[in-house]
Amino acid sequence: MTEESIRLDEIRERGERESIAESAISEQLIALIRKSIDLFKELQSLLKELDDLNKAGVEKIYGRIRLIKDEIEEGATNLFEYVVRVSPALPMENLYVGIVQNIIRSSEHGEAAANRALLLATKGFEKMPDNMYVYLDSVIRRITEMMSIVIDMLNKLRNYKAVKELYQKETTLENNVDEIYRELGLEIIKCYSKDVGALLLLKELADKLEDTADILKKVGSDLRLISLHR
Repeated sequence: MTEESIRLDEIRERGERESIAESAISEQLIALIRKSIDLFKELQSLLKELDDLNKAGVEKIYGRIRLIKDEIEEGATNLFEYVVRVSPALPMENLYVGIVQNIIRSSEHGEAAANRALLLATKGFEKMPDNMYVYLDSVIRRITEMMSIVIDMLNKLRNYKAVKELYQKETTLENNVDEIYRELGLEIIKCYSKDVGALLLLKELADKLEDTADILKKVGSDLRLISLHR
């Protein structure tokens, strides 16, 4: 066997190891994102209970959100360990690590937003104006849509053109969230200027949601770079 053919075999073998590792990581990332979607759908239900002034319902759903967040963190820890083990065959290791960290952050933000809603329910929060509830619900719907797009990107990583188009959709949704967030902020100040406690909690809740959209846009950007490498 010539030296050139040996080198080609080594390159081919290295490429196969990389492909297997990246496929396994993608599968685990998809599982984490699906759990994240579940978390934010629960948050959506929690805000409906808050809007209906159902404190018991808020508390019950918050408990489920905490459990989902813990499951995401456990799964992310296992994925971190796998990434470390296969790092010799993973040239984009840092990007994958960043994606996992951001998935954890998004789940933490979702739980934190739920916590602010729980505190509002506990302090005897009055029913929020209809348009404010619509704003919050619209933001969460866009967040879960962004997460679904991340799953599509993971499934199509070898097709850079498709991934690039999906990232553009992700950016559009993030811009939509920014627009709603600005309107929501004005509405919060308008309606709760005389209730500083409620104003601060609602502002923090909205901040956590807006930050989540920013995080998901970053995840999409990293996946676009990984797809370009592939």
